[in-house]
Amino acid sequence: MKLKVYFANKLAGSLFSTPDKGIVFAYEDSYVRQNGNSLSISLPVRSDDFSQKECLPFFSGVLPEGDVKRRISEYLHVSESSTLKLLQELGGECAGMISVLPEDAEPNQKLIYRLDSDNYEELSEDVLLGYIKNAETRPLLKANEELRLSLAGAQEKLPLAYFDGKFHFPKNGALSTHVIKPTGKGELSSLAVNEYVCMKLAKYSGLSVPDVALKKIQDETFMMVERYDRIKRGDSVVRLHQEDMCQALGILSDRKYQNDGGPGIADIFQLISRRTSVPLLDARAFIQYVLFNLVIGNCDAHGKNYSLLYDGGVLKLSPIYDAVCTLLYPTLTRKVSMKIGSHYEIDKIRKVDLVLLAEQLKLRQSVILNLYSDLRKKVLLGFASIREDECLDGCTETIDEIEKIVQERDITSDC
Repeated sequence: MKLKVYFANKLAGSLFSTPDKGIVFAYEDSYVRQNGNSLSISLPVRSDDFSQKECLPFFSGVLPEGDVKRRISEYLHVSESSTLKLLQELGGECAGMISVLPEDAEPNQKLIYRLDSDNYEELSEDVLLGYIKNAETRPLLKANEELRLSLAGAQEKLPLAYFDGKFHFPKNGALSTHVIKPTGKGELSSLAVNEYVCMKLAKYSGLSVPDVALKKIQDETFMMVERYDRIKRGDSVVRLHQEDMCQALGILSDRKYQNDGGPGIADIFQLISRRTSVPLLDARAFIQYVLFNLVIGNCDAHGKNYSLLYDGGVLKLSPIYDAVCTLLYPTLTRKVSMKIGSHYEIDKIRKVDLVLLAEQLKLRQSVILNLYSDLRKKVLLGFASIREDECLDGCTETIDEIEKIVQERDITSDC
């Protein structure tokens, strides 16, 4: 089996299975000669093939994970372990500038797509509501049989275009502009509100945040996030390339947690310090993201929840995303995804752990402690604006619970 891999509208290489080496990726000779863009820091442009161990972290990293991946596999009657077959079904539009197409597919990738009826089909709210309500039986990424869209993550998501105040399905290879994230069920029924509140708190704290909106159609509430790797320019949309930290470091998605062999804070900090265009600013922003997630009680901020964004010739840290107060849900783990100081258990993290983190990153302890205190103050002040948000009418209980979690957890008061 062989798939063609495109970087924007250029054929970059091929991903194929071999009888003795498993999955292999190779850049096209013409792409190498033209000194094309690397798909990933972990896949620099070269003439030699990349082994399965080298290439699978990047390509499997564009696919969904966990229960979503399992349900999509069952729906498609494809083995959950068959990366190539899943990419064949879903890889038409992946995060960043990557498209993965069947070998015999006619390429139709463009650099720019106009936001018009030639490229987009209007989607009524009733139809969207049906997709969301039926997500348990038909995964959102396959809500429409003609779509070949993929997004990483273990949560149900649907990439759509949103313009002129209406939802649209991309067609003819066009780009999505937003991601729809339905709320959870049962204990997680407040998940959409939770994430909206936390993303707004991040914005009020001065962090780089994509635009988010809390939407409701009849009795269904969902988050809508503007894609930071898709940029609107007038009446058109273009892609920016991006990759998450696991992809950049060559780590498989199922190893995204540090305790399972995934990256730690120092690993990502060092990568940013070595590779981004303005490392001092990006490294500081990354530490702010880590500390913000600690302040709000987000234990699920793993290596795939931090990314690099390629904006022209500039490589920088992406905006923060997937910020959620997981401590709101008693059945979820209270272990953080990346160790802070000496501890994974969030209830054991104290001021001494921030001091140790500073030592591990070769920073002055005052830098980490001041950033933590400043963020915590800004988050607490941000709740005043949260309570004035008309989108959150009727959500007082969730807001109160998140605020209480933040208020009760000032780790710098303990030595």
